[in-house]
Amino acid sequence: MKRIKKFIKEKPLLAYLTFNYLISWAFLVPCYKILLNAEKGTFPILALIGLPGAYGPSIAALLILRITEGTGSIKRLLKKAIFWKLHAKWYLFIFLMPLALLAASVIISSIFFKFSLGKVDVWSGLKVIFPFVMIALPFGPMGEELGWRGYLLPKLLEKFNPMLSSLILGAIWTVWHTASFGYPGAAIPSIFKVNAWTISLYFGTLLGESFLFTYIYLKTRGSVFLAILFHAVFNASANVIYSVFLDIVSNVVHREIIYTVNLILLNFVGIILILVKKNSAKKS
Repeated sequence: MKRIKKFIKEKPLLAYLTFNYLISWAFLVPCYKILLNAEKGTFPILALIGLPGAYGPSIAALLILRITEGTGSIKRLLKKAIFWKLHAKWYLFIFLMPLALLAASVIISSIFFKFSLGKVDVWSGLKVIFPFVMIALPFGPMGEELGWRGYLLPKLLEKFNPMLSSLILGAIWTVWHTASFGYPGAAIPSIFKVNAWTISLYFGTLLGESFLFTYIYLKTRGSVFLAILFHAVFNASANVIYSVFLDIVSNVVHREIIYTVNLILLNFVGIILILVKKNSAKKS
C-alpha cells in the first residue's frame, strides 16, 4: 500500500491513467461479453457489472485527488460538477453546436457527394432531443467528465498549451474506449465494422470534440456541469439528427462520408475557437 501511495504522489498523472484504465476495463470488458452472449432482445442483470467501469475516469480522479491533495480538492471538484450559473449563451452553445455540426455534415456530404437525403422530418428530431440527452446522461457523461474535464484537463493545462492538452486528452480518451470497440454502438457506430480505418475516424472525432470541450472549459471557469451536458448532447446527436434524415440511417457509405465530414468540421471549429480564445487572452 505504501508503494502504491508513493507511486501516486510521485507520478499522479500516470497513476490516474493506470487506475482509470484498470477500473474501467475490468468491469466493461466482462459486461460487453455478457451482452454479446445474451439472447436477442434480453438484458442480463449481470451486465450491470459494467456500471463501475463507465464511471472509471471519475472514480480514479477522486482516488488520486484524495491521496495527493486531500478531501478539500475533492470538494472543489464536486463544486465544479454543480456549477451551473452561467450565461444562457453557453447552454445554447452546448445544445446547438453538436447538432448543428452533424446536420451541416449531412447536408454538405449530400451536396458534394451527390446523394439524396430523402424525406426530411425536422419535427421528429426536435421532439427526441430531450429524451435522448436524458438517456445519455447517466452513462458516459456523468461517469467520465469528473475525470476528463474535472481532473485530467486542468492538470494537462498546467504543463501544456490548450491545443496540445486537447490532443493528449483526445488520444487518452480514445484508448480508454478500446474496451468498447467490440460491442456494436458502444463507441464506434454500430453500422461500421471495427477496423483501423474506423478507429482512426473515431479518434479524429474525439479529438475534435476534445478541442471544443477545452474551449468550453476555458470560457466557463472549468464548469464540469457544462461538460457533462455537452458530452450528453454529443452522445445524443446522431440519434437526433438521423431522426430527421431517416432515409440515410442504414446506408453505410453515406454514413461513413458524413462521419468523416463531421470530424473535419469538429476539428476545424474546435481549433479555430481555441486560437481565438488564445489571441483574445493575449490582447487582454
